[in-house]
Amino acid sequence: MNLEPLYELKNRLENVSIVGINLVKDDFRLQRAVDQMKGYASAAKVFKQIYEMGQKLIEGDEEDKCDLFLDLLALLDAVLCTQATTYSGDNLQKIETTAGKENFYQELHYSELSELIAAFKGTGGGRFRVIDSTLRWDNPEIVNDFRVKKFMINGLNDSYSGIIDLMIQMLKKQGKEIVPLLKEGFNPQGKKEMIARLEIIEDICKGEENEFYKYCVENGGKEVKEVAIGALAYNQDNVDYLLDLMKKERGKLKNKVFESLAYMDDERVKKEWDKFFRKKPFENIEYMAGTEQQWVSDYINNYIKEYTEDLKNKTLKTKEERRKVQEEVAELCSVSSNKRTEKTLSLYKELYPYNKAAVKRILSHYIVTEINKEITNLIKKLSKIYEGEFLEQEFLISLIKDKPETVYKNFSKYIGVGKSQKEIKDLFSNFFLGKHSKTKETARIQEDFRTVFNIIFHIEYKEESKEYILYWQNIDDYSVMEVKLSGFDKKWYDIIFELDNDYYENWNSYSSYNSSIKRLYNPDIKGMKEKYGKFYYNIILSRIPYGYDIEFLNKLEWTDYKDFLKGKINIEKNPSAFANRVRYVGYVLQDTLMSESDLIEQLEEIMAINKKNPKVPINLCDRWLERLKSGVKVKEL
Repeated sequence: MNLEPLYELKNRLENVSIVGINLVKDDFRLQRAVDQMKGYASAAKVFKQIYEMGQKLIEGDEEDKCDLFLDLLALLDAVLCTQATTYSGDNLQKIETTAGKENFYQELHYSELSELIAAFKGTGGGRFRVIDSTLRWDNPEIVNDFRVKKFMINGLNDSYSGIIDLMIQMLKKQGKEIVPLLKEGFNPQGKKEMIARLEIIEDICKGEENEFYKYCVENGGKEVKEVAIGALAYNQDNVDYLLDLMKKERGKLKNKVFESLAYMDDERVKKEWDKFFRKKPFENIEYMAGTEQQWVSDYINNYIKEYTEDLKNKTLKTKEERRKVQEEVAELCSVSSNKRTEKTLSLYKELYPYNKAAVKRILSHYIVTEINKEITNLIKKLSKIYEGEFLEQEFLISLIKDKPETVYKNFSKYIGVGKSQKEIKDLFSNFFLGKHSKTKETARIQEDFRTVFNIIFHIEYKEESKEYILYWQNIDDYSVMEVKLSGFDKKWYDIIFELDNDYYENWNSYSSYNSSIKRLYNPDIKGMKEKYGKFYYNIILSRIPYGYDIEFLNKLEWTDYKDFLKGKINIEKNPSAFANRVRYVGYVLQDTLMSESDLIEQLEEIMAINKKNPKVPINLCDRWLERLKSGVKVKEL
């Protein structure tokens, strides 16, 4: 007789004695051990008794559990003593169980879980913060407690969508060991919770759970069924199954079948897809977007060719007609973005006049993804036909391929090199404020400046590796791509340091470029620390200083805090603005490298102004001055 179910049940009961008997309802491993005894119930009365006692222990009232627990444990010990035997087989076999996985389960004291469990069980506000901080930041290993895993899965049915999203995110990171728990109690007719469970299983297992997906298709409600049909795309053996579903399903489910069929490599699929596609091309083409099957790429290329030839024979008379074509071209570009071929590139040349922005976007994506001869030749051809319209693409190619000095030599003219200081400041002003000249030539100069700097501000210097990295969004999945550059000519910084901040008192329109400029900082360039310090300090004289400003200035070892308290504010004319600035300075003052003598000098200046003009608020100034004169350091204020 196989005694493993008895031993497993005994082990689970011994564990209950440690973690607490009040948690047996949530102990799925105990439930599993009890369920295993059900098959033995017909073999002998004692096994039936063990099974029934186990079920009663899990389902019974609290007051009955202690005695029942002890009786069941004693009965198990007695049975195991009488049934013990020696192993007579040739080879010992390891019993694979989820519970046996190293580090999969980690049982913690209930006091460590009480706040988290209360948050999962509760309904009020603040629950998300507790769950998020406990699971992700405070104690990540807590996720390995079996009780927490159970609550996480139950959290997929929470009333608050933020908790559901967090649980989906975290459960996807659990690995295959979580799959049996996700399947436990799975109801294919269920709604959002079951959909989430299925999506997690699909994300973790891909094609390994093909039979489970089929089970969901055959037994599931509409929403579950749709997800399951999509998951069938992982396995090429599903062709016949999907073709059969194609004949049975209607509406959204049929469309989902065709989406999965687009991942199949089969002649029958191609024929059926052509019939499906021709009915509503620009509604159905989206179902081809994800697949990289060669026949799909060829099919889309052939359709784009047909489409462009048809366009050439049309006259788009109305604004509505032009808008519709523009949208269609954008859709064609989007669907074909991950199906790049030489033929595809040549077709973009034909599509360009109908939606310039969409075509340029995808060409930039291709350049950053992989530069080759075909893409560079296409950009050259387009640049000749449409002079000046492909500056972004030309600049990207040069940044990635050429030496830093070559890039600067060829493109610095677009950022104001050779212009007066005032002209450069004006270009920055219009760039940050989003202003466009009504004069065609000036507008062109502004747009070129904007194009180049929008790329420059996607570059970061990595001090650890001493490399410049270009960051660019992947239009296929919206992830961020990284491209290592050969360098970045230091003369670019001379233009950046011409930036005038006087018209950004609150830096509202400029704030998004704050981190961008900091990311370009390269301490390995001689004199850069001093130049950056002067430049950046001037910025916080024009607006309110924040903690991250001081952190960066400290990195630069900046100590010259002249006029820090008043900034560029005329405090007699604008006392309220000064009061606001001083309040914010109070939040960061302790963290600066400002000397006590410098601060005292500034405070005494303000006190003198206040005597002449009492409207100038002293605020914290008098208290700071008094404390400094008593020997308190700036860092202690």
